[in-house]
Amino acid sequence: MARAPVLLAGVLASLLLPAAAAAVPTGDPVTVAEGLRTPWEVAPTPDGRTLVVERDQGVRVLDAQDRLQAGSVLTRSAVAPDATKLLGLVLHPGYATNHRLYLYAVRAADPDGTGPATGTSGIWRLRDEGTRLVVEQQVFRGIDSDGNHDGGRMAFGPDGALYVTTGDIHQPARPQDHGSLNGKILRFAPPSGSETELAPAPDNPFAAEGGNARYVWSLGHRHPQGIAFDAAGRLWETEHGPTGEQHGSAYPGGNDQQGRDELNLIVRGGNYGWPLVSGPMTRAGTIAPLAYAPDDGAWAPGDVAVGRDGSLYAPFLRGAQLRRFDVRAGAVIGQGQHLQGLGRLRVAVARGDHLLVAQDGSAAKLLRLPLSEPIPGGSDAADPPAGPGGGAGGGGTGGTNGGGTGTPAAPSATTATARLARGLRAATTRLGERRLRAGRGATTRVALPAGRVTVELRLRSSRGPRLSRTTRTVPSGRTRTWAIRADARGRRLLRRTASRRIVVRVVTRPTGAATVVRASGGTLRR
Repeated sequence: MARAPVLLAGVLASLLLPAAAAAVPTGDPVTVAEGLRTPWEVAPTPDGRTLVVERDQGVRVLDAQDRLQAGSVLTRSAVAPDATKLLGLVLHPGYATNHRLYLYAVRAADPDGTGPATGTSGIWRLRDEGTRLVVEQQVFRGIDSDGNHDGGRMAFGPDGALYVTTGDIHQPARPQDHGSLNGKILRFAPPSGSETELAPAPDNPFAAEGGNARYVWSLGHRHPQGIAFDAAGRLWETEHGPTGEQHGSAYPGGNDQQGRDELNLIVRGGNYGWPLVSGPMTRAGTIAPLAYAPDDGAWAPGDVAVGRDGSLYAPFLRGAQLRRFDVRAGAVIGQGQHLQGLGRLRVAVARGDHLLVAQDGSAAKLLRLPLSEPIPGGSDAADPPAGPGGGAGGGGTGGTNGGGTGTPAAPSATTATARLARGLRAATTRLGERRLRAGRGATTRVALPAGRVTVELRLRSSRGPRLSRTTRTVPSGRTRTWAIRADARGRRLLRRTASRRIVVRVVTRPTGAATVVRASGGTLRR
């Protein structure tokens, strides 16, 4: 496609955005790949490729230009002849040199016949040879499966340990039993990449009990769907709530209950209650979710991803949306909804300045969703606000309950500069992806501080080559609409570069002092 002259008109949006939203998804989602069959995991690689696990088929690959390659680099039957599902996929921390990955898969039956008739789950080590993934060997086995509540997400922590979720397989005694591998988050010692068996981390909370308890990091989980570590090293988890199952008076968390899907902050040895409690129910010794779905409005969350601003993004299957959870110091202080109307969403993965979001189903799409830039001191830099939901969780006191129908009050007033930065980022990313790509402009308005205001277009970064500069005086109390286009020199520069990134840089000089506010135009396809 020929590169059109670039016009960016009206880079500015309202100052009155929620103070909790340090950065938000902006712009229209861009389709990266179509025709995927039940994508369950997406794993970007350091060389720019993206591996996509199709649950019932195998692993597909998008090349560095996001072109979906024909065929699979790994088929389900290549993992094991009796494999029924492929679930989590994670790169070894040393992948750049050893090219190892780990895959969670479900088999129809354990070869030695010791598992239940419905099957078992396990972990396989793979080697990436570029054009194919080679199965080296199975490195963990014995997690019982019922073909449904299998968990199956994996993540490496900042400690190098491998964390793995497992489902309760509809057996209520298992999540509270230290000796069962089901209904848990398991933690394995940092793998070498050449091990024959994954070992339990020696400092796991129940290591002294021996047996399966050596692997358990947290318990009381029903059907954990996503895990992710934030920049502070905290582990977050999304989990499916009850669907009215009857487990008797000993397990009141599920009896006749609906909805109550959870967002949990996972701590060492934590008991998250299932099936003793769910949602707003409390019980000594259990940890409440920091956010949960209402009884009459299930989320059915899929994955969970941590954006570059520290916010959490969870795709919903039942809720058919991408939900944003803004967090500070381990507390949820705000929520937002995105990508509504796109059907069931299962996967969300952060990749640089955008999210990769996968739909569910037999003809699913992989979407790219741009993120605005976080402001300095982002959403996880301050202590949580006082009041309901302000606690950091992890002590059995819980956090933001109420199903997301209400959120705790936002922190006290943020500065006008921070609000302006947030508005700029949201507007420029949205206009950039939708308008610059098509070579067209759009107009929005913003209330700017009175004084001298300079707006620049820059290539690649806020310090990159300048495409244009406009300086004006803003009278007090006025709202201005500006049309900003690359000048002749800027258009020549754009024609010569392969960069897709344009940054809007605003300098305001109220009362004689310079305040620099930056905003990103998003990742563009020109």
